Amino acid sequence: MSLVATTGLVLALQLATPPADPRLEAVETQLGNDPAAALEVVERRLTEMGPRAKALGFDYLRGHLLLDLERPGEALQAFAEAMTSSPELEPWSRYRIAVEQARQNHPEVASGLLATLLGSSPPRALVSPAVDLLERSLRDGGDCRLLRGLDRLRLRPPQQRRLDLARAHCKERGDDTEAAMASLLKLLAQDTSDDVALAAARRLAPDLDLTHDDPQSLLLVGLSYYDHREFETAIRYLANALVRLPKSEGADERQIFDCRYALARSLFWLGRYRAAANAFGALARSTADTPRRAQVLYQRARCLELAGRGSWGEALEAFKSTFDTEPRGRWASAATIASLRLHYLLGQEGPALEALDRLLRSRNRGNAVRALLFMVSSDLVQGRTDRAGAWLAKAIQLDPEPGQETYYWRGRLLEAQGNLAGAAEAYLRVYGSDPFHPFGQAAGQRLRSAALRDSAQRLARRWAQSPEVPKLYAASRLLERPAATQARTKLATRLEGNPRALPFLQLEVRPAVDWPLWTAPLARPEDKLLALGLFEEGASAVLRNFPLTDPDLAFTGALVLAEAGATRRSLYVSEVLAKRIPGAVPHELLPRPYRQLLHPLSYSYLILKETQKRGVDPYLLAGIVREESRFDPEAFSAASARGLTQFIYPTARRLAGTIGVEDLAPADIHRPEVAIALGAAYLQELSARFEGATENVVAAYNAGEPQAELWRTYCQSDEREEYLTKVTFRETRGYLIKVLSSYAHYTDLYAPAP
Repeated sequence: MSLVATTGLVLALQLATPPADPRLEAVETQLGNDPAAALEVVERRLTEMGPRAKALGFDYLRGHLLLDLERPGEALQAFAEAMTSSPELEPWSRYRIAVEQARQNHPEVASGLLATLLGSSPPRALVSPAVDLLERSLRDGGDCRLLRGLDRLRLRPPQQRRLDLARAHCKERGDDTEAAMASLLKLLAQDTSDDVALAAARRLAPDLDLTHDDPQSLLLVGLSYYDHREFETAIRYLANALVRLPKSEGADERQIFDCRYALARSLFWLGRYRAAANAFGALARSTADTPRRAQVLYQRARCLELAGRGSWGEALEAFKSTFDTEPRGRWASAATIASLRLHYLLGQEGPALEALDRLLRSRNRGNAVRALLFMVSSDLVQGRTDRAGAWLAKAIQLDPEPGQETYYWRGRLLEAQGNLAGAAEAYLRVYGSDPFHPFGQAAGQRLRSAALRDSAQRLARRWAQSPEVPKLYAASRLLERPAATQARTKLATRLEGNPRALPFLQLEVRPAVDWPLWTAPLARPEDKLLALGLFEEGASAVLRNFPLTDPDLAFTGALVLAEAGATRRSLYVSEVLAKRIPGAVPHELLPRPYRQLLHPLSYSYLILKETQKRGVDPYLLAGIVREESRFDPEAFSAASARGLTQFIYPTARRLAGTIGVEDLAPADIHRPEVAIALGAAYLQELSARFEGATENVVAAYNAGEPQAELWRTYCQSDEREEYLTKVTFRETRGYLIKVLSSYAHYTDLYAPAP
């Protein structure tokens, strides 16, 4: 079901008289999600208006509508006509023809069209997809001679590398294997981390002799597999490179270090912690450079920590060595806080407090605050209150903007001390700030508990009389009817009196007839694409024609992008618009359609089908997709994670059999049906491993299962809040908060009423 149908919004206005601009009628008909009716309008206008309609781009629009109706032969003809009838859209017409020719297995035609397109200064938006499609078309049999005319193109490095990959493939097709190998190695020497590098490594690997080939070649291939997290394969090439690398001509100390470090890290990622610790230990002994030695010692300590409680004594020694090697270096503070955690967990409070004191005297305030919260949460979940107050006060002093986490633990301290009124005030502050935040959710649960209910209700009734928006909002959520309704009414009145807030509280869809497109000069082709109703192709021009200075227009632009399937761009526009909303306005009070744009449920059919099959929560998977890829099927991360659910290839390949996919290729992960099935299957597996503890599952999805298990061993309870506080990676902690918050929003917006 479309978003328009879901929200009951009607974007199109039915006009009593024919519109002055024929594109308006075409756009309105498309907004009704009826391509057949839209095609009738377009063809009628082409008949009635002839050259004028053609100049506006109606041939190009006709081609799109014919493709939607699965009439590719006629669509190709329409695009061909558009190349001459609408010169400004000629590059798009040429590209669309190339896409369709490639789809119909005519790579020689597609590559010719794409080479011509790239050689004629195409629009920036078309360069990357055209280069990608050209490389695939040449690989599938296109004419390699076309590359000769592209030698002087000025491309950005990613596109230039893809063309160079195509050139290497063409050299191989021409039986110049040696030149092809040299070109592929050159690509790896430039960068081992991108998709081009992986393709080059995979082509080189079968022809390399692990025992006799140039160790530099083995090293580059091994590093590429390492960067793409295919660690078993990486080890084979790196280990053989290391045997001969020290004796090879041109090898330097940095290359040898990188090879040994990647080998040890590969063992680490494969869970062979003792072997990895030994490898890091040997590397540390052979490394003279102080910062590198500290880094290696820290990694050795991490291996020993993950090896299990029986290795924690050795881990503590390694963390101490890290600090002693470079007391003011990058790894010293991380080693100190790691030591604090292990000492505390081993019952060694004296050394733990010494480590805390060292952190408080260091320049790293972030780690000092994290250490204080670790100690506070550890004490409070065990009922100890004598030290937590001073530690919390210090954390607030060190953190210029203490957040919900800190004030939640302040509420826990006051509650444990029997100060129920103070605890209720602290929790209500957290809850009112954002009830969808995981600490806000936890505060709400405490406020509704039997112990705090009376105190919380008394305070909420007082807050309901306050003129302050956060207090009114918290009261309106906590109180029962009719008091909650009265607080919500007062809150609405207060916000509606704010001229900066009112436009966002009353967002409305601007009907197509009122869009500025019909009076604007539309100087750029992307503007003209928008005026034809081709919102996905014209997405880069949305903010120019649906400006943020007019919230209703920006909201409308985001909505039409969502309807066109451009979810990532729609989400971007919606979030940029959200930054203009006054901070006091609770997002829960924004119009529901706008909240749905901020938390879209694209691919809902696939998400619901796959999660039902696996017995996992669809809204949790939706929250993960939102934070992982922004609903972009083509997403590719710096860690080589792909697609909507951001799987690295080894994990996807391991799970492929469980979703019925044989011989999974990396490109398959970009297919939404595969990505969502993989995500649901992995959530099912993680949920079984962590007994349904959502915070553990989400942490494991981001940081790996062993690390999520380790964080669980840090905890003295099963409380989600303690786990969130004890997640040591800042990235994962932020990820957890985002996913769990999104999960709460999705449940609120889309879950059936109980």
